[in-house]
Amino acid sequence: MKMKKLSAILLSGVLSASALVGCGDSAQNAAPAATADTEASAQTEAAPADAPVETQDVTLKIWVPEEAVDDTDAAVKAFDDLHDEFNITYEIAVVGIDEAPQQLNTDPDTAADIFYTPSGGVADLVNKGLLLPITKDFETIASDLPESALSAVTVDGLTYAAPFSPNTYFMYYNKDLLTADDVKSLETILAKDTGAKYNFSTNITNSWYIESFFLGAGCTLFGPDGKDPSECSWNDATGLAAAEYIIDLAANPKYLENKDGVGGAEFKEGNLAAITDGAWSAPSYKESLGDKLGAVALPTANIGGKDVQLSNFVDFKTITVKSTTAYPLAAQQLAVYLANPENSLIRFQNQGDVPVLNSLASSAEIAGDEVAAALNAQASKATNQPSISKMGDYWTPAQAFGEGVISGEITKANVQEKLDALVDSITGTLTE
Repeated sequence: MKMKKLSAILLSGVLSASALVGCGDSAQNAAPAATADTEASAQTEAAPADAPVETQDVTLKIWVPEEAVDDTDAAVKAFDDLHDEFNITYEIAVVGIDEAPQQLNTDPDTAADIFYTPSGGVADLVNKGLLLPITKDFETIASDLPESALSAVTVDGLTYAAPFSPNTYFMYYNKDLLTADDVKSLETILAKDTGAKYNFSTNITNSWYIESFFLGAGCTLFGPDGKDPSECSWNDATGLAAAEYIIDLAANPKYLENKDGVGGAEFKEGNLAAITDGAWSAPSYKESLGDKLGAVALPTANIGGKDVQLSNFVDFKTITVKSTTAYPLAAQQLAVYLANPENSLIRFQNQGDVPVLNSLASSAEIAGDEVAAALNAQASKATNQPSISKMGDYWTPAQAFGEGVISGEITKANVQEKLDALVDSITGTLTE
């Protein structure tokens, strides 16, 4: 076996793309995205089974959130040990999952070869020619992914990211105030005399939360598949019923709007029975409530006379490869390796990212964790967040609608008019 020297540069702090100019190989020498599989095939066909392994010097720049640096460092070293064909020099920099796509857009040449990105932005990056299809080794995890995760990273039949964790919210509750049966229905939660100041809190003024009532009722945003930029049914009869439900909820004295974190604060003090939130809040809630903390999928709500399952947006944390990487074969394989079961489990244990892989979600360690189980349960009931670029026209109008409800500006007397304006704001700015 040919001896290899593995080199690493670890950078701390959030780095801008401009701060990384001059590091690694220039994108000017990058292989075109379409040649990744061709390169792999050529290497396989050219070398007899007993031929010595040709070692390629590879330089990779990797962006990860701060909490993922140590695990990523260990994973790259393990990957290099498994691949005699690569001699990897790598650089890990701290760039958040939401910041990485922005920096790639700003300066692709100096962006990382491999980085985290939310699946909701994958299609937009693909349409801009910024992502490389991940085909090499993807079959090793594809059959273990839920269909929703595969769909979220597939554009025109090609997969462009390796999903590793669902990203959505669910419901926490205080077990001293509500039972496991109570939390199945929002009507039951609101009607119960819990003895607490408030029974339920969500964030109507946040456009990542308000959609659960519309989508749960059966409305669609950008069509059933989330890909029609001209469609939003939130102002039809079903949308009207959902909006009137939200208005009634906001007026209920047992409801608390979770704006600026007030709901979370009341929940930790024992003054609130249930709140919608994500896995990121579990540590602080556990510290305050201990064994009293429960976690479940979102409840049903009786909208328009029907009990419907609240269905929020879900996207996925993913690992992607930029289209102009100089080392497409190694980058693809490493991206998939970072999302494999072993590394997904390590990420869960050390960072709290609940694995999306079916084999891990059903394991005793994940299924036995109440918060992880609640996240996966709600992810299965949620709606894939549309990834088309038109989604950018949704956030501000939806937030304004929610703020209008909470302020009292939007009432049942004018809600149809306000819904029509909302839909027009979302779909009416089409330039195509």
